[in-house]
Amino acid sequence: MKEDYISYIRSKVGHDKIILNFAGAILANEKGKVLLQLRGDKKTWAIPGGAMELGESSTDTCKREFFEETGIEVEPLRLLNVYTHFDEEYPNGDQVQTLVFLYEVRAKTKIEIDDFTNDETLQLKFFSKKEIAELESLSQKHQLMLKEYFCNHFQMGW
Repeated sequence: MKEDYISYIRSKVGHDKIILNFAGAILANEKGKVLLQLRGDKKTWAIPGGAMELGESSTDTCKREFFEETGIEVEPLRLLNVYTHFDEEYPNGDQVQTLVFLYEVRAKTKIEIDDFTNDETLQLKFFSKKEIAELESLSQKHQLMLKEYFCNHFQMGW
């Protein structure tokens, strides 16, 4: 398959709702702040991560997507939770029910975020729990993931 999985599926179903698998990662710095990205598509703050490609494991997706969106090589430390009940609509009209594997990761390379940008990431920044609570542009899904992370209590069945 020459095109990516999402493009291939979308060529068959258009904008109809489909289930897509994603992997995301929480990277905390020495002060306990977590790294978020300002997304290029939705202009909202989010946990770095993205869609799984055919033949990829969730940990491989986590590492690849985190690097693509932050420029930081990471190693997954533990699976935090799997979230399955959130629906999203993208700016282009694509509808999905997301299945998200959320990992806690550690950086394998130096963390240099000041000048990192690309089509997917407009800005990177570390946020405290308090700063995250004050963000207006954070999806319900990411609010839940971060709340569970900071409480270190992960409820199954999401």
